[in-house]
Amino acid sequence: MSVTGPRSTLKVASTVHGAAVVVRVEGDLDAGTAHLLHDELDGLWKSPGTSAIILDVAEMGFCDSRGLSELISALQRGQALNVRFILSGVQGVLRRVLTITGLRNVFEQHPTVAEALAHATDGGSDSDSGGLFETADGR
Repeated sequence: MSVTGPRSTLKVASTVHGAAVVVRVEGDLDAGTAHLLHDELDGLWKSPGTSAIILDVAEMGFCDSRGLSELISALQRGQALNVRFILSGVQGVLRRVLTITGLRNVFEQHPTVAEALAHATDGGSDSDSGGLFETADGR
């Protein structure tokens, strides 16, 4: 699904890899498009047997405060449902936003989808994912 407006477009597509689901986003995650990601994830949270959701953001061009809010909500929902929420391909604007807000170490992150899938299926995490509430020592 995608939405086109005067300034933003977002494409969201999901693929199942065993107990993990990869959600690829392409374009701008902002106030005009965040509902698309929310709707896609909403269906996945309700899917039985899902142990991890990997959000591939390598093709994300922009993320505003509404987009960041959606990512935080997804992380919280994953924690509540015991489903790992993993970001892959974080770079550019999203990397800066996560760094500035102190959230970079809160999200489990891997450079590629393949690495995220490998970690999602091994049951553990080598990344610095400390949960939503980060301490000053973790920055």
